Amino acid sequence: MRNLVLIGVVCLAVATVVAAQNSAVPAPGNRFPVEQVSLDDVGIVEGHISLINDVDVSAQEAGVLMSLHFQEGETVEEGQLLAGLDNSDAMVRLEEAGLNHEVAIKEATNDINVRASDSAAKVAQAEVEESEAVNAASPGSIPATKLRRERLTAERSMLQVDVAKLEFDISGITARVRGQQVKAAENSLERRSIKAPLAGVIERRYKEIGEWVALGEPICQVVRMDRLRVEGFLSSRDHPPVLVLGRPVTVRLKDRQLSAKLEKLVNRKLEFNGKISFVSNLIQAGGEYQVWADIDNLAIGSQWILRPGTPVELEVQFDDGT
Repeated sequence: MRNLVLIGVVCLAVATVVAAQNSAVPAPGNRFPVEQVSLDDVGIVEGHISLINDVDVSAQEAGVLMSLHFQEGETVEEGQLLAGLDNSDAMVRLEEAGLNHEVAIKEATNDINVRASDSAAKVAQAEVEESEAVNAASPGSIPATKLRRERLTAERSMLQVDVAKLEFDISGITARVRGQQVKAAENSLERRSIKAPLAGVIERRYKEIGEWVALGEPICQVVRMDRLRVEGFLSSRDHPPVLVLGRPVTVRLKDRQLSAKLEKLVNRKLEFNGKISFVSNLIQAGGEYQVWADIDNLAIGSQWILRPGTPVELEVQFDDGT
């Protein structure tokens, strides 16, 4: 009996040790080393910062790069001129299109042919009426052959009026076509001026002045830094995904020492607020799912505090019991 009791005590001790070791093993499938804190109404996880917008600004036309209007690290506004390609050919085509448009406008506003044809038709018709009146007063005075010829001439003159009106209408359409060609030439010239598609910071430059730039080839990269994305993972067991979207979040730097130094510089507490704007439909092997929120960044001078890859702490506010 004593041996049985001893064996039972040993088995209980081994089971206790194994259970403690299993509880210390982290759950698999985590993208980040997550430290989940389950409170009544707060979930705190580790996360990282990523970009919302980063764009390689490309050439819309092929040509030689003639000018650059930025430096790496410079802040640019949306629509700001960044670079210029050789536009000499485009300017020639624009001038040619403008001259053709002027000619077309003059033709479209010139109704001389219409008025001349109308006058000729009236004269021809008057001759027919005059001959018919003479024959009515004195039958046979005007030969039938001559009368038929006069009627044919009058009919032809009326048709010539229709032709002149049609040509006048076509000249108006031609003028509009020439006008569109001018706009196309202007667009071609404008596309040789490369502008920033969004407000941000020049991250890198790909081309130098004098280099040939092919259509669609990038010239520089612009990244948006005033608004960033914080990503993290939540436990589906502690916080069901259906209850997470729209929850308010507070983001803090994980490095407390660095955060304290920066808080002295900006004279405020470094907390960035936002709301969960995305909840992944995929549950990872460890029972976690990805979430993210967009937050406004803060700058010290020309330098931004939060940067892509910065490790942060993501605190998600929940209602009691969720």
